[in-house]
Amino acid sequence: MVPTNALDQFTHQGYALAKGLFSASEVAHYIDYFMDMVHRGGDGWAEGGVDPEHSDPLKRYPRLLQPHRGDKVAFDYMVDPRVDEWLTALLGESPFAVQTMVYFKPPGAKGQALHQDQRYLQVEPGTCIAAWLALDDCDEDNGCLMVVPGSQKLPLLCPEVSDSEQSWTADQVPIPAGLEAVPVIMKAGDVIFFNGQLIHGSGKNNSTTRFRRIIVGHYIVAEAEKVAIYYFPVFRMDGTQVTGLQANDQQGGPCGILRDVNGESIIEMVGSIEEATAAH
Repeated sequence: MVPTNALDQFTHQGYALAKGLFSASEVAHYIDYFMDMVHRGGDGWAEGGVDPEHSDPLKRYPRLLQPHRGDKVAFDYMVDPRVDEWLTALLGESPFAVQTMVYFKPPGAKGQALHQDQRYLQVEPGTCIAAWLALDDCDEDNGCLMVVPGSQKLPLLCPEVSDSEQSWTADQVPIPAGLEAVPVIMKAGDVIFFNGQLIHGSGKNNSTTRFRRIIVGHYIVAEAEKVAIYYFPVFRMDGTQVTGLQANDQQGGPCGILRDVNGESIIEMVGSIEEATAAH
């Protein structure tokens, strides 16, 4: 059963934490399995390929993109019944599954600047949701997830330029006045579920010995009619494929620019995210 306080937290803060949802033995299996995968070259899922001699730790351990499309272990995580139980409780209906990624974040690796997942998935109507499984204990030292509680109520915000010393991604979403990013401390086996509008990211791994490995699934609400073409094929949580959805080609849609008006943050909606990014 999903506890009531988790449902309340998801509604009011945009995320909910399921502690110990996966066992220590399951976590150990995932670590061994995906570490072996990247050590043999990524099996075609490693972003940019694997360069074991590169000075950048993220080139030695790049993220794996969409491994569920050909790998049973990744697919089974994506549609795991425990994940579905939580998603169904949080959303009111079982969602559709569209993405898997595995992040390794070895010691010294940069983090990922604050962003909103809906920018990429472009779900209409509704939004997306993530199920982010910690494979290592995650804290501020090794670059845990940072979230901005309450930001799930915001529209998509136009990105600014990120700090290239801290983030491997170039864009960063600003935080409106009155909100702040907070760390989510997790134990291996915990899963955090968060709304696609929620501003989130992670810091640099400042540890000299600890990885911060995770596997994440992304999902879209069952009433969705469109999603960005990258996320096809789309699956039900019983593993069967969904047909009839349209590819969303709106190129990012409108986004909001923060304006300071008498000390208060006002969001002014403008053109597409791509146009706003180019203007910066």
